[in-house]
Amino acid sequence: MIDPVELLPQKIVVVAPHMDDELLACGGVMARLPQKEEIHIIYATDGMKSPSPILPQDRITPDLGLVRRKESVAAMGMLGVPSENLHFLNLPEAALQKHAAALRRALLEHIESLDPAHILMPFRFDRHPDHLAVNHVLTAAHRQGRIQAQMIEYFVYTRWRLLPGRDVRRYVRRPYLLAVDTRSVAAQKRRALDCFQSQTTLFYPWQTRPILTPQLLDDVSQTPEYFLPYDASLPGASVFADMVFWIRFVHRLEPRLQRWKYLFGASLQRRLRREWYTDSRR
Repeated sequence: MIDPVELLPQKIVVVAPHMDDELLACGGVMARLPQKEEIHIIYATDGMKSPSPILPQDRITPDLGLVRRKESVAAMGMLGVPSENLHFLNLPEAALQKHAAALRRALLEHIESLDPAHILMPFRFDRHPDHLAVNHVLTAAHRQGRIQAQMIEYFVYTRWRLLPGRDVRRYVRRPYLLAVDTRSVAAQKRRALDCFQSQTTLFYPWQTRPILTPQLLDDVSQTPEYFLPYDASLPGASVFADMVFWIRFVHRLEPRLQRWKYLFGASLQRRLRREWYTDSRR
């Protein structure tokens, strides 16, 4: 285990694709860092598609983005991070890959202004396209000399059902993977996560569970947080010790399977409700 002050001794910027990623992956570390004014969060997206609509009749609440912003301010406040240190880019959620140029401009503008020593970003094999877009933009800018800060990857989507052991972190080369013990702030992190009511409650009728389940929140609060210092000499899948082909395959397959599962479940519930309504009218 590494002490968070040893890992992040100076000003940090956490780049979060979505409002809650920063807390899920780095909340314990931020809670343990003593200089809260040296912590900045950049939220890339507007928060308007979580959960994403699947059926034609699904309607996004017009103020969902504002609700999620307020949740983030409240959650970070519980960790002691000043609200003025939260920066919102408001780019379209679930579409960062289509807006890579705008994402790059906005991120570089904020990073140059804040001048951090450390930048925390999503893991290169996180399963959400927005996470991958943020990682790709930042690592490309780093390779081109536009970013001088130390780059560190964090993990959000660690549970992969089709991987032996079901945890992608198990396959990262051991010398490079750093763990921070956050048990002393587990309760604080858990309370902060409870601020995200939009993600911990059911939003659409077809949902069988919220995006953030109590089990998931308990797990990420009580287990260590892991980090991977970015090394340009270990690009892409070379960071894995083994199972590279399978990891690449599962990385592409599992998100599709999950969406098909949601679509099938939503369509089935819609059909059952329609049949029930028809029968009740007879």
